[in-house]
Amino acid sequence: MHRVREAAERIFVSLTGYTGYDRDLSEEILPVVLKAVSAEQQDGYVRQLEAFAEANRERLVQLYARYGPGGTSADESHCYLTHQPESVVVRERLDTVPMWLDGVWNEDVDAELTLERFTKYWRFGL
Repeated sequence: MHRVREAAERIFVSLTGYTGYDRDLSEEILPVVLKAVSAEQQDGYVRQLEAFAEANRERLVQLYARYGPGGTSADESHCYLTHQPESVVVRERLDTVPMWLDGVWNEDVDAELTLERFTKYWRFGL
């Protein structure tokens, strides 16, 4: 988890320039999201996450510019994930295993609407 968190932070900061995220919240959310990474994928997951971020860089930049820290439509109270580094991991999992992510999220995180709103931003928000 530590390596994934570092990679997500590095990617997020490179896309947003924002370092004021809630590290405690990251420690709460990231283990849940990583339940949607299979045992076979775990060793190479950081590379997979970096490849996802590079392949989707323009879209991620646009999304954060709109909904992320300082964005034109930013509302952290509406969807706090747009201000957190683990959002990169959530986006990658939404593209890769959306049903699995939905299952682990709804089982472990008491914020179903957050994932639903975040999914709409990622899929339809631009």
